Amino acid sequence: MNDALAGHVDLAIGSAALVTPQISGGKLRALAQTGATRTPGLPDVPTVIESGFPGFESYAWWGSFTAGRTPRAIVDRFSNALAETLREPEIKSRIEAMQITLQIGGPDVQRKFLADQMKLWGPVVKEHNIKTDS
Repeated sequence: MNDALAGHVDLAIGSAALVTPQISGGKLRALAQTGATRTPGLPDVPTVIESGFPGFESYAWWGSFTAGRTPRAIVDRFSNALAETLREPEIKSRIEAMQITLQIGGPDVQRKFLADQMKLWGPVVKEHNIKTDS
């Protein structure tokens, strides 16, 4: 983001939470959104799908993880407490004000989402020989 604001790069991709203040402040110009639908905070910015690339969806996302051997009862207790907290009206409204859409579903939903992301992005990583620094 710093390089985009300083003019060192011609294109930046970031979450709506990251870029919306810069767009609203006139520091960046939005070209497209990568979600399936337009973000409420950027109603005039078309999606990539609307721009002629059917099926294109890419999201910034966050999840909570623990060691694989953690007992399911503990995972469920944490998951339920986190979901309850995120549904509290004050917290939910603050998150939504940052242009973040909550999708709360628990460990099984997250496991499926992660598997789908690996299926989608795994071939891209392999095709372009993307490696970590370590």
